[in-house]
Amino acid sequence: MQRIASFLAIGALLGACSTDLDINAPYKNVTVVEGLLNMRDSIHFIKINKGYLGEGDALVYAQVQDSNEWRGDAFEYKRVVRKRNGQVLDTFDLRDTLLNDREPGTFYSPAQHLYYFADTYRANPSIGGQPTTIYLDPASEYDIELKVKGEEITATTTIVNDFSIQSADQSTDQPINLATGSNFGSFELNWNSGLNGKRYVADYRFNYREMRNGVVQDTVLSITRRLGTVVRRSAGTGEGMSATLDGLRFYQDLASSIPSDPAVERRLFLGIDLIISVANDEFHTFLTLTEPISGIIEDRPVYSNITNGYGIFGSRYVKQVIGKRLGATSLAQLAAGDITGHLRFCSAIPFDVLSPHYCNN
Repeated sequence: MQRIASFLAIGALLGACSTDLDINAPYKNVTVVEGLLNMRDSIHFIKINKGYLGEGDALVYAQVQDSNEWRGDAFEYKRVVRKRNGQVLDTFDLRDTLLNDREPGTFYSPAQHLYYFADTYRANPSIGGQPTTIYLDPASEYDIELKVKGEEITATTTIVNDFSIQSADQSTDQPINLATGSNFGSFELNWNSGLNGKRYVADYRFNYREMRNGVVQDTVLSITRRLGTVVRRSAGTGEGMSATLDGLRFYQDLASSIPSDPAVERRLFLGIDLIISVANDEFHTFLTLTEPISGIIEDRPVYSNITNGYGIFGSRYVKQVIGKRLGATSLAQLAAGDITGHLRFCSAIPFDVLSPHYCNN
């Protein structure tokens, strides 16, 4: 939801200019919408704001909730419509809710209004070998329809579907091998694209606990690093994709990220999670045009798929493999290797009970 700042910041910049020149245009309604649907969420939240511009410092206006949000009577209707092949299958009114946990920043906090809906669609496929409920129809398109101050505002999105991870990579029985003796290797995560998925971002999350004064702490600590980003090249599904975890960099990242603390007697390795986050075409385009500029071309268009407004209405999906273990030599490198041995790691994974690096041995 913080990406909404990229649309409203234009007003902040204009308002901060010199008052020697009156740059304020006549008042105009500007609606900013941001919604990212996930078919595995039971409730779907959408942010609806208004742009603003006035005399004085726009950063001061940003802290005023009324400057950023439409009042309830500004809406003639606000709804989400599920369609398939152009036929309306269901309509859901957007309901208003007030949250009080927004972190302080450029814009008003802690209270903010969000709008939500819940689809009546239900399906219970097996995803990753586990029965799973999905709450949006991946074969349908979802339209948002608003009428604000007499203006009709619309957008459409497809729904990112599930996809398949290679069976060996998905199995927690198959370890991640990153080292053989003193030699480092690599691990390749493989998957196939799914319906409506365009951009696939792969990460790994290394999980552990610390032992202090003979007591294992309840807090699970983690380090997350990016493996890579892959964009689907062909239409349809089933395109092979992969991202690689380099062994040497893995241990170096752990050594640079975990402080050497004499008060920590041991660190208990809990496993590695593999995470693939997916964006559909609309969200992919938005992300591409809002990424930091790394070349000589500095100008690019501001992307919005909102008709008569600004923002993004798209979909995303996240798939995880939880609790991958390290192979025997990779675990030995973690626990006793030159790079991370000083961090005092042992394995808390039951599969490693016969290993000399198991925590209870």
